[in-house]
Amino acid sequence: MSDLLDLVRVNNAPAVNEFVANHHDTYPFIAPTGTELTGKSIFISGASSGVGRATAIQCVRAGCAKIAIAARSGLDDVVKEMEDGACQSKLETPHILPLQMDVTSEDSVRKAAKTVAEQFQGKLDILVNNAGYLPEFKPISESDPLEWWKGWEVNIKGIFLCCHFFLPLLLNSESKIVINVSSIGAHTLTYGASSYQGSKFATCRLTEFLTRDYEQQNLIAISIHPGGVKTGMIRNFPEAMHATLVDTPSLPADSIIWLVKERREWLNGRYVHINWDMRELEKRKDEIVDRNLFKFRMTA
Repeated sequence: MSDLLDLVRVNNAPAVNEFVANHHDTYPFIAPTGTELTGKSIFISGASSGVGRATAIQCVRAGCAKIAIAARSGLDDVVKEMEDGACQSKLETPHILPLQMDVTSEDSVRKAAKTVAEQFQGKLDILVNNAGYLPEFKPISESDPLEWWKGWEVNIKGIFLCCHFFLPLLLNSESKIVINVSSIGAHTLTYGASSYQGSKFATCRLTEFLTRDYEQQNLIAISIHPGGVKTGMIRNFPEAMHATLVDTPSLPADSIIWLVKERREWLNGRYVHINWDMRELEKRKDEIVDRNLFKFRMTA
């Protein structure tokens, strides 16, 4: 444990983590019942695997009407699992729109947004910016510059491009909700993690800018830590930290659905730790607003 703590300079991350009780798997309060997203439309990037895939599947079980999923790789098996999920849940199969998209390509994201606009009647209720990249953890002078910058290309430019092209559709809806996937790493200084954790820190600030730029249009933007889920990114994750990846994909998936099933103004611009017990969190919403918690601020 001491070696892990030395690798990960945690700052106030434990205090954030322990704000309310934690979960590592889904639980009844957030589990979809089939009506949470009735009539809603959603776009999910990075949907071919991991958290994005699980979220797409659970959106079906939440009764979502229109689900656009995007990834660089094929999505046929994800679509099949979504269709099977609708059948198993005895729900109507939603309008599923699979899109091949590279979040770092302006042209690719523009085309995806155009297709969504055409097929979703010009509006979108929820945008989930889930696509991410974890470069190998190396000190700055030992990092490959292209690999280091790729972390920012995917994690920040990708969110910017998706917001840039999809915001007009969001602003045409009543929900107007953006979820940006950040990380608990935004609150830590892990040895060699300047690209990943720096970009995840920036994700939280970009989320705040979304709320500032579009406060007159009533946009809601929330950044989240998606939990410690074993995904394809584990290959670049330090082996000493693998033991922290104990969360199921259904925990962030169901938590995202809980967050977006209604407009939660009290969480606008804030960071949400997906392991938190959402029932307990909701009980403390007045405190969160009064103390202006879960935004990055310097102390003096």
